[in-house]
Amino acid sequence: METLGLIMMIIGGLLFGGGFAYLFFKMRKIVKAQALEIFNLKKEFSILAIIGIGVAVGTLLFFSGIPLYWKTPNQPYEWVLIVFGSLLSGYSIAGLISTFYLHFYQTKFAKSFHNWLFYVLLMSIPILICGIWILSEGFAQHMTYPLINGISWKNGLHFTSLGESPNIAWYAICILAGAIIVYFVCDHYMYKVYGKHGLLESTFLIAFPSGIIGARIGYVIGQWNVEFGPVFNEDPFKMFRIHEGGLTILSGAIVGIIVGVLWFRFRHKDIPIGPTINIIVPTILIAQAVGRWGNFFNNEVHGELVSDASWRWLPTMILENMRFSSIGPKAGAGMIYAPLFFVEFLSNLAGYFILTFGFGKGLKKYVKGYDLAFGYVAWYGMTRVILEPLRYGAFNMGENGAWSWIWSIIFVGVGLLAIVINHIVRWIINERKNPQELSMEKAKRYFDTSLASLIGMGTIIIGIFILGLCLYVQFDMPTNVSSIALVPHNVGLILWIISLCLIPSLIIPCLYMFKGVKKFKMKRD
Repeated sequence: METLGLIMMIIGGLLFGGGFAYLFFKMRKIVKAQALEIFNLKKEFSILAIIGIGVAVGTLLFFSGIPLYWKTPNQPYEWVLIVFGSLLSGYSIAGLISTFYLHFYQTKFAKSFHNWLFYVLLMSIPILICGIWILSEGFAQHMTYPLINGISWKNGLHFTSLGESPNIAWYAICILAGAIIVYFVCDHYMYKVYGKHGLLESTFLIAFPSGIIGARIGYVIGQWNVEFGPVFNEDPFKMFRIHEGGLTILSGAIVGIIVGVLWFRFRHKDIPIGPTINIIVPTILIAQAVGRWGNFFNNEVHGELVSDASWRWLPTMILENMRFSSIGPKAGAGMIYAPLFFVEFLSNLAGYFILTFGFGKGLKKYVKGYDLAFGYVAWYGMTRVILEPLRYGAFNMGENGAWSWIWSIIFVGVGLLAIVINHIVRWIINERKNPQELSMEKAKRYFDTSLASLIGMGTIIIGIFILGLCLYVQFDMPTNVSSIALVPHNVGLILWIISLCLIPSLIIPCLYMFKGVKKFKMKRD
């Protein structure tokens, strides 16, 4: 059975890879055609459908061979899950890639057919997720937990888990995979705008390692008094051993963005930087979403112990792996460590779609250059503001565990204020380019927006002051000064105050949007 399983895995892998290679060959042939009349499109798409079936069969053979190779006594229902999940995953990923390629890169199809391709593309995404979910359930009961987190060849080639540092860590692969996905997404959108691939190659090669360096610098600064400062005299090079772990996305994102923007500006002076930044920066949320799965495999950056009753909707593989922690004891019966990685994964994906399509497309008339980049800063800052207090205490950075939380609040404030200032500055520039007496309506809008920005700035100062009182509890202070403890109630109160007072900075754009919708309706009537 072991030999049979190995043969099935090899044949399945070859069929999967060969099917995809031929699929790309056929799609490229259709996309590159100058005239579609030379094709019998009905026949061509029938061939693509058959290739998709071949890819699905290859996926089925590969995953069906694994239980035979492992000699695991799978139950009948588990075989059903493996078969159904494999076919669903293989066929949906073939459909997703082919419809994406044909929809966006062959512009000569009829509009109705383009719409059909787009609907198939959208449907393929949830089907693929369901397929992977079902497939994982077929293996979940036979996996060893905690799951492996990498590969090591120190004592011969073998998989590693908690307690051993891998030479190739899944964490690093997740970060790299997220970065590569982001590159192709950005390259696709740049092609749609400028009709050319490869505009971001050098920028990616510069910005990605810069982001990693920035992430390490931020971690070293945040953990200096806890991890690096006390041992600096004995081990000054500890701060450079990045392979031992220790990155913070907050600083990594900012450094990567700044370096990437400067480099792109240097390389492409003929391309407007504002709209380009609006394309690139929100996609960082996709990279961060994928990268968080590295924390899952490392059993780190999770929350406190909670009952698993509220999390049983998760795939079994995730649920079982969250019973382990890289620094805490194994969870007891009916308990898991809160899977914050999954919450942030969903939040980051939601943020990307909201920024790119909700604001970038839905409010295109009102969105200016750099707006979506600042929106990314605010969105990710708010995500971290909410999740940081929920983390397992040992994963919080700084002496008091609030270093990342403080910077997350700063991210929110800077992002929102930057959007307001961006619009004010553009407004002033436009007025100077078109010197004329300000109408009462324009003057009122100018005053309202300025007032909103001042309220926002004042709110951030108040929020930081309150946060300072929260942290002041660790120092000696006069007995007549009552400190505010950093407890969930006060955390929520601080967030409520900041969010409530920042609402005015959002009211003005909403009023503009309402005014635009009203005009649109009047035109239609």
